[in-house]
Formats: sequence, C-alpha cells, structure tokens
Amino acid sequence: MSELHDRLEMLGASAERGSRARAFAGALLLTIVGSVLSLVVYMLFRPAVTGLLEPSFPALGALVLTKGSQVGFALIVGAYLGLTRRWDEYVQLRWPSLHDLLWVVLGTAGLDLMAEASQLVLPLLGLSIGLLSGTGSGGLDVGLETWPVLWPLVFLALYLLPALAEEGFIRGIVQGRLRDTFHPVWEVVLGAGLFALMHGLYGVGRGPEFLAAYLVLLFGQGLAFCLTYERTRNLLVVAAVHALSWTEFDALFFGLF
Repeated sequence: MSELHDRLEMLGASAERGSRARAFAGALLLTIVGSVLSLVVYMLFRPAVTGLLEPSFPALGALVLTKGSQVGFALIVGAYLGLTRRWDEYVQLRWPSLHDLLWVVLGTAGLDLMAEASQLVLPLLGLSIGLLSGTGSGGLDVGLETWPVLWPLVFLALYLLPALAEEGFIRGIVQGRLRDTFHPVWEVVLGAGLFALMHGLYGVGRGPEFLAAYLVLLFGQGLAFCLTYERTRNLLVVAAVHALSWTEFDALFFGLF
C-alpha cells in the first residue's frame, strides 16, 4: 500500500508540474503574440494620429500617440474574450471598496519604491540609470495641466481607459492564466517577468545595455502592479495605479486648490 501511495503521489506531482508548465507556456505565448500585435497596431496608429490631430491639436496629438499600443491591447482582449467566452474569469471589475482604495495608494507607493530599488540594483549589474533617460517621455510630458478645465475627461479617456485595456490583457488574461495553477508568490513573480518582456520588446532597438536596464526597471514595476492585482482582484484598481504612473500625481488636483 505504501509503495502504491508513493507512486500515486509521484504521478500527481508530475501532473501538477505538467499543468504548471502548460500554464506558463500559454501565458508566455499570449504575452509574445499580444506584444507583437500591439506593436503592429501602434505602427499603424501613429501615422493616422499624426495626420489627423497633430496639425490642429499638437498637445492632444502628442498624448494620443502614446496610446497606440493600448489600442492594440484593447483589440486583443476583445478578440480573446470573444473567442474563449471567459469574461467572468478574466474580467474582474467592480466598484472599488475601501480595501481597493488603500491598494491604489500602496500600489502607487510600491512603484516609487521599485524605482528607488532599481537605482540601487542597476550599478550592481554594471548598468547605469542614465541609460534610461528619456524613457516614458514624449506625449506623457504634456501633462494634465494643459487642460485645466477638461483634465478629468482627459484623464478618463487617455489615461484610465488605456491603462484598463493594457491591464485587461497583462493582468486579467495573462496573470489570470498563471493564477489558475501557481502559488500567489510565483503568480506575482512570473507575471512581473512577463510584464517586463511585453514592454521590453519596445526597447530592443536601443541596444543591449539599454534593454537590460529597462528590463530591470520594468520587472520592479511589474512586481508592484502584479501584487496590487493579486491582493485586490480588481482591474480597475491596478488600472488606476497604472494611469497615475503616467502623470504627475498632484496634477490631478490642478485648478482645485
């Protein structure tokens, strides 16, 4: 009986490892395919926005240009959920509770903490934080203060909704696939790695040193985002954290005080 029990345990452990391997392979494939498709959409999106908006509305056009990849993620999420019909499983949305609001603050603080940690880690790897100068610049430098009256609408349309589209893909679908089979700690760590990979594809053309430094920074950000989602299971919360990371936090109160 003892030998039979041991064999059954070995078979169970082997099946569990196989299930985890398949789950990670599926999440990895989704990340790569989604990243490439979003990049294609971005490349198509850019000239359209440049031609339509930038001549008459340069500030708005510069900001909209930064959301091309999120348009791609929105299309991918819609197509994936339309094919799988797994809306209830991967679209975790609800009105934020007090617990959720606390995690908006903690997630935002976590991003700042990870940024500080990256500055400590990069020199240990022989890399300089200066390699990342200019990362995230462009339309995001426009700032919500450009629209002192309409900033709430601009924040909703060009910050929160695009962040929700991206989070719906990388947290809702990709991290959701990991959650099915992995311990929460591994769910967060692997999810952060896939988040770094997803964005790292955009930095391939800037050289190996930049890419290495960029991946370190992205992995830290991914830890903060993935942990926020794991603790809340609410895409709206992690999307709010993500959206706030794209702007100056106190700019949200522009004109109110």
